[in-house]
Amino acid sequence: MTSSSSQPVKAVLGPTNTGKTHLAVERLTAHSSGMIGFPLRLLAREVYDRVVAIKGAAQVGLVTGEERILPPDARYLLGTMEALPVERDVAFVGIDEAQLGADPERGHVFTDRLLRARGREETMVLGSASIRGLVKGLVPEAEIITRPRFSTLSYAGSSKLSRLPKRSAIVAFSAEEVYAIAEMLRRFSGGAAVVMGALSPKTRNAQVAMFEAGEVDYLVATDAIGMGLNLDVQHVAFASLQKFDGRRLRRLTVSEMAQIAGRAGRHQQDGGFGTVGLPQGGFTPEEIHAIEGHHFPPLASLFWRNPTPGFGSLDQLLSDLAQPPNQPMLRAAPEAVDIAVLKHLAGDMEVRARGGDFDAVQRLWDVCGLPDFEQLGAEHHSRTVFKLWQWRTNGDGMIDPDWFARRLARLNDVEGDIDQLASRIAAVRTLCFIAQRGDWIAGAAGWTEQTQALESRLSDALHAALAQRFVDRRLALLLRDAGQRGAALPVAVGADGTVAVDGEAIGTLKGFQFKVDPVAKASDHRMLLAAAEKHLRAELARRATALAEGDDSALSLIAEPGTAPRLAWHGHAIATLARGPTFVQPAIQIDPSLRRLELHQVQAISERLQRFVAEQLARHAGPLAAMGEAAGDLFTPPRVRALLAALTDNSGTIGRAAVEDQLNALTPEERPQLRKLGFTIGSLDLFHPLLLKPEAVRWRAALTAAQQGAPVPALPPHGAVLQKAGSHAGLVIAGFRRCASGWLRIDMAEKLARQAHAARMQAAVPPTAPLVGRDDHHDDHANDEHEGVSAAPPPGFVIDPALATSLGLDEETRRALLGSFGFRSIGEPALQRWRWSGLRKAAEKRPRRKPHPRHKSAEAAPRTANGETRRPPAHQAKGKRGKPDQPRIDAPRPPRPPRPDRADRQPRRGPSPNSPFAGLAALLAESRKD
Repeated sequence: MTSSSSQPVKAVLGPTNTGKTHLAVERLTAHSSGMIGFPLRLLAREVYDRVVAIKGAAQVGLVTGEERILPPDARYLLGTMEALPVERDVAFVGIDEAQLGADPERGHVFTDRLLRARGREETMVLGSASIRGLVKGLVPEAEIITRPRFSTLSYAGSSKLSRLPKRSAIVAFSAEEVYAIAEMLRRFSGGAAVVMGALSPKTRNAQVAMFEAGEVDYLVATDAIGMGLNLDVQHVAFASLQKFDGRRLRRLTVSEMAQIAGRAGRHQQDGGFGTVGLPQGGFTPEEIHAIEGHHFPPLASLFWRNPTPGFGSLDQLLSDLAQPPNQPMLRAAPEAVDIAVLKHLAGDMEVRARGGDFDAVQRLWDVCGLPDFEQLGAEHHSRTVFKLWQWRTNGDGMIDPDWFARRLARLNDVEGDIDQLASRIAAVRTLCFIAQRGDWIAGAAGWTEQTQALESRLSDALHAALAQRFVDRRLALLLRDAGQRGAALPVAVGADGTVAVDGEAIGTLKGFQFKVDPVAKASDHRMLLAAAEKHLRAELARRATALAEGDDSALSLIAEPGTAPRLAWHGHAIATLARGPTFVQPAIQIDPSLRRLELHQVQAISERLQRFVAEQLARHAGPLAAMGEAAGDLFTPPRVRALLAALTDNSGTIGRAAVEDQLNALTPEERPQLRKLGFTIGSLDLFHPLLLKPEAVRWRAALTAAQQGAPVPALPPHGAVLQKAGSHAGLVIAGFRRCASGWLRIDMAEKLARQAHAARMQAAVPPTAPLVGRDDHHDDHANDEHEGVSAAPPPGFVIDPALATSLGLDEETRRALLGSFGFRSIGEPALQRWRWSGLRKAAEKRPRRKPHPRHKSAEAAPRTANGETRRPPAHQAKGKRGKPDQPRIDAPRPPRPPRPDRADRQPRRGPSPNSPFAGLAALLAESRKD
């Protein structure tokens, strides 16, 4: 292409079926070389096949974003407007559908070709008559040629889908509508072919072949047929007169209506157009007159974007792309996907750091040109673009072949439904685009062959799936006027949620989620979902208002074991709790079924659910919320905040051993702050009694699962205090502690601990009445000793087992639990005597040296009557250890006999029978006898 030409530009303008494309092909083949740019890959492929039939495959090339056929001696190129090589010098250049310069997404490309692309010998601009004034103003040297339509186009009125004439094309503007209409035509006529812009050329050609061969009498298509696809169509029926243009749902313009309706009637065969039912009120008289007479309002301007931005820096690139046009007939193009991706990546630190590197900026803009075939959106699409840019600007500048191979292998699956196959084809188109770039990936030719082979296999599978679904099968459900969008058909929702459209049941509506009638075939689900989406909008909006403005009685928490914590409205899940900024502030993820609502409705529902969660936590888990608030309060002492934070992270309960150091660090002034919040500082655990109530446990389990991103664990039954088995996580959340072979609720464990300490304290109080057997000492030592043994109480103290028995604890569990409290059993187990040894830290629990059996009794430390260890006197604290065959100096010894040389002295008296150590002395004496 050249920017100037000595030959004038010819603009061939007129309605559809005027032979413009045919004329351009004739002029192309009349020159020694040339190229034509088309708006669609499908149209480029169709014309490519025609030129190949004229010139031979060796001289003709096809250039699109994802497909390139370039023989070495190719002199004629057909392709999409974006893919044509601008730098190629050819004799003829054709620009098809030039009026698309007014398209917000791609218009700037067509405008650029109109302004700059010139053939060496001839340039031909093809388009609608609505662009006549713009061509004359922007290309003053252009020769305007008007061509009349060969046939007459007449309005045929409205018709039911079942009464459409044969050889009709039904046009819809979404895949869901296309599928629904094709399903109903299957019932009426045995099948329909399907043509959409997202289909690969091979799939599209196979579908059109069925229609052209008469295997089916109807063709269901999107507006892709309006862009020059030549079909044997006699009637075009509009199932809808509005479409979503990427930004909003709007009514078609008169030019767009005429472009699509003009597909009816080819060459000198007249055609007709009409509607299926009366979508959006049908055509207005003004629209009918304009379409029949080809009278369209002229376009006022075309979109333009700087085609040659500078790459000196990232800021320069962005500035040049935002440069406004300097002609009044041009206006700045809206932000397209490539610029949206560029702006998104411009915020990345790595991209910014290399924003002054010419090559890095140039390659960044190059990879931003990767089309978003999968319609993922700029943010998601930018992730792939960023990865490609990193490879293009590091190392050898080539894309990692392993990454490419993995993505290709992941898509190599021809199983699945229509949507899955179409999705894989869209993803393969991305790989096809990359494989076409020899400067992007090494071995581009081999990768191109593999990607095109995979696309071909997927296309065959998609064609088979379309034929299986829409041909020679019958529907179980009849939906009249399925192509209408927003039609006022009678819709009834029964008390049980059954949805009936015009008396026909199509499924059930539970909350906001529609489920297809279970007796319907799987192949019918897509159509039924599309029907529900169209006819339930008013009902869903009413329910959204009721939810946002209703009270708490309809809302509830679903905390079923093994599932994510969810919020329900009238028992139907509408949101999921997820990890939030704090434990008591979970994030609320709205269910996908609610995303079909208006944005303000979704926002109102989200705010309503946030209030519900906050109110429920204040009601059922108020201490937990108060704890979280106090932990984040800067006026709370740091040590208290740290302890509260640990408690909050553990959902309000924690083992004392885990925070013992923090507890010991609290000052006397800080400790009451915990008790002020109502927390119990127990022997083994810290907890709040209110958080052990059933509803509080449910909410704590839900919050824990949300924070951890895990399913809700199984909780013990309400009111249970002892469990033999169960989910470890659920028991811990419910406030249970492991003891021996079972689990005991921590508040009951604390109750047992307090009972044990009460018994200990009571035993430590001296008796107020004289002990049995209290007399004066006698000289007869043997009698004194015997009387003392019989009168002394046994060592230790008794802990009443009645409470433990009432809780269902067996003896093993009870002993293990008392041991964890710091109590040790002494003597025979049947005596049920206990002593207090205290709780020791883990570092202090060292194994004692096992005493020799001969001196085991002698080395036993003396204890008080209630079993507590008696400390040795101060002067014995650091005494030397005796010889191995001698008793320790602090061990009780038997009374010595009177010495002969001291007969004048009175013999030493033995222990008093009323002494608390008399019993111990007797036991030691008995052991020595043994």
